[in-house]
Amino acid sequence: LGLIEWVDNTTVLQDFLDDGMSEDERKRFYYKSGASIVRTKFLQWEKSSNLYSALYQKKSRKECVEKYQELVNLVPKNLLVKSFLKLSSSPEAFMILRTKYAQSHAVICLSQWVIGIGDRHLGNFLIDKSSGCEVGIDFGHAFGSATQFLPVPELVPFRLTPQYLQLMSPLGVKGIYESTMIHTLSALCNRRDLLLSVMDIFIKEPTINWKANANKQLQDLHMSSEGKKEDWFPQQRIAIARKKLEGVNPCIIMRKELELGHSSKGELFKCMESVCLGNSEFNIRAKMKKTGLTVEEQVDCLIDLATDPHNLCLIYFGWNPWF
Repeated sequence: LGLIEWVDNTTVLQDFLDDGMSEDERKRFYYKSGASIVRTKFLQWEKSSNLYSALYQKKSRKECVEKYQELVNLVPKNLLVKSFLKLSSSPEAFMILRTKYAQSHAVICLSQWVIGIGDRHLGNFLIDKSSGCEVGIDFGHAFGSATQFLPVPELVPFRLTPQYLQLMSPLGVKGIYESTMIHTLSALCNRRDLLLSVMDIFIKEPTINWKANANKQLQDLHMSSEGKKEDWFPQQRIAIARKKLEGVNPCIIMRKELELGHSSKGELFKCMESVCLGNSEFNIRAKMKKTGLTVEEQVDCLIDLATDPHNLCLIYFGWNPWF
């Protein structure tokens, strides 16, 4: 069973971005180069029946970063800016809409990260055209399932792609995004006992998806359910959420989710693990300790994970990471 409801006066993020294109940009992007060429270039980059396996195992960080930037450069710049300008009656109105959008996106990012919401492609966000606030929809992948169970695991905690950063130029993640994320995570950590108590309902009444995922995890790890408590899988999910509220490095948590679903893949898993944990030469998350992080340090690690071009290059192309 599910509940479907229409949210009035909203538009899907993909359509909102498209609205920011001029007619020439739209024709060039969708009919001459753009979307089709972006995907074609990406898919032709490594011709293989196991495309993503080959990318993880054969392509260096430098190659991935360069390819990702090439694809980003094919997308028209500042589409969110242009779309919000169209909605605005004055410069002041634009600033209000932009601020509300950035704040609401930051709150959604941190809230959804705590409960492991994934699959944040361009069709899973709505924009309220009257207030500028963002609305998240479609929570089919929750509690880390997009990292653990998808064939191409998501190694980003939330969506913070180039168009979001261009909207808040010249500060990018600094300013509203970062400060709101810190405030949000602080509030969630301060009430962790209440949040975990609410999550406890999933232990007592696990969803059908969780039962199926529990069986899949046992199969992936070549384990038997014999001797395990009936609620072992929900307990595991809540334990991971608890770590997020107790200052554990986000890449360490994500690495655990990755291990639970992909550790049987041998060398491929080692490559995925390396990308997840990052490189201390380039990534803040790789320099941080594993546990005992402050809220500010956790947010630094999360932003690093979400904006790392190496991660974004290796995500499933239908996620449209170049937008």
